[in-house]
Amino acid sequence: MGTIRETKAATWELDPIDRTEEGQADYSGPLVSDFDFGAYSHSALVRLAEEVCLQMHLLNLSYAVAVRKRAADAELAVSVNTRQLTGVAGVAAERIHRALGLPGGIDGALRVLELHPLLNPAGYVVAETSENRLLVHRSPAHDDGAWISLCTPECVQPLQAIANAVDPHIEVHVGGTDTDWTAELVQTDTPATELPEVSVAKVSRGSSFQFEPRRSLPLTVV
Repeated sequence: MGTIRETKAATWELDPIDRTEEGQADYSGPLVSDFDFGAYSHSALVRLAEEVCLQMHLLNLSYAVAVRKRAADAELAVSVNTRQLTGVAGVAAERIHRALGLPGGIDGALRVLELHPLLNPAGYVVAETSENRLLVHRSPAHDDGAWISLCTPECVQPLQAIANAVDPHIEVHVGGTDTDWTAELVQTDTPATELPEVSVAKVSRGSSFQFEPRRSLPLTVV
């Protein structure tokens, strides 16, 4: 699709893999029955995670194009895309938190935000954390109209979904402009109700998928 080919995401260059690290740096070697993540170096796994995040952005940008073509107006398109992001953001945050065994509370929520596809790969999305805050700056992702462009002081639902996936007692307060803003995470006494977009996203069986250690066996091609 020409529109997607012209985005910054389509030509974004990720950092190279450090081939001096212990473990595999690429897919070369004997053909095996499954993907053994433990066989790869830390640098290769980081690159793999960044590639996946970039692919997710490209898929979402394509989805947004389709929505804009079918929506009655721009406001409806933004609403649909924001609801989609809110649901996906909450489910992804819950999976990241569970898979890595991260703590709860504000510290856990900030760590999940740092790892979340919404804010990665670094550079394409420009953000940083400090104390109980997430600071976002204008980035190539904003220029593309990627997920982060839907998060503004007037639209905190996606960020709220991420925080509440870690701890329902966290409220997110955002101040700034549409492209440069600060999100403050505040601990409260009253738990939040799960956002309806997240509840709908959890209907999919894929939302409960979990990676498990698997033994990879060699294959012989006949």
